[in-house]
Amino acid sequence: MVRYTFAMPTALITGTSTGIGLETAIAFSRKGYRVFAGLRTPARAALLQKAIGEGLPIVMVQLDVDNDASVSDGVSEVLAHAGRIDVLVNNAGIGVGGPLEQVSIADSKAMFETNYFGAIRMIRAVVPGMRTRRSGAIVNVTSAAGRIAIPIHGHYAATKFALEAASESLAGEMRPFGVRVAIIEPGVILTPIFMKAESVIDPSTPYLTAINRLWRFFATQLIDPTLPSAVAETIIEAVETTTPRLRYTVGEDAAVLVAGAIRSRMRSGLN
Repeated sequence: MVRYTFAMPTALITGTSTGIGLETAIAFSRKGYRVFAGLRTPARAALLQKAIGEGLPIVMVQLDVDNDASVSDGVSEVLAHAGRIDVLVNNAGIGVGGPLEQVSIADSKAMFETNYFGAIRMIRAVVPGMRTRRSGAIVNVTSAAGRIAIPIHGHYAATKFALEAASESLAGEMRPFGVRVAIIEPGVILTPIFMKAESVIDPSTPYLTAINRLWRFFATQLIDPTLPSAVAETIIEAVETTTPRLRYTVGEDAAVLVAGAIRSRMRSGLN
């Protein structure tokens, strides 16, 4: 087995086959990081393979965040090669939309398994090394839906609210050990998640007005969308800035939604 000598910092990123994860892997590699790109099916990652073929310092790692053994094996593989993980980016995620009463418990559990417990598995695997070295950064990609829950996305928002809560707690736990924690809150980003998301809506649903309103909102945002590369740039900023903060919104829509939610809660006495 080859063992790398690292003057380069090491980043492990999940969900890198497309979208935000792919752009983040490429961006970190271009910034001088040795990137370990975690993904479920490396054979299907044509765009990532292309980036590697262009000479970027990226190593693919088979890693399913839903599976304890896969996470353990994937992190062990990175440590065997690199000896350390300086940056963890939890990006892997799935989405299923629909009214609370119409999204199945199985679909809701699947979202929690990936969006919440997947990130927690990764955190548990890398924190001991970071804590011992007293350095490192953990970046959790949530969503503007982690700050404001809109109709027809309640279960998805719940997973993101949960990860935001865990991230806040983790930030306090890691601060004495010099480990940085950041939350990235994108709005509507042009990624394949819109094609991957399953529709569970019956056309005769009583929630048709709310569903149509949501899809009109998405359609409007996708006319001039925020690109995944903008999220990647924000993630690098969160890792490298000398004035770190806990939360970073990405996209004008995210900033407007979050600011509106804060104002609404202040007016109602909930904040």
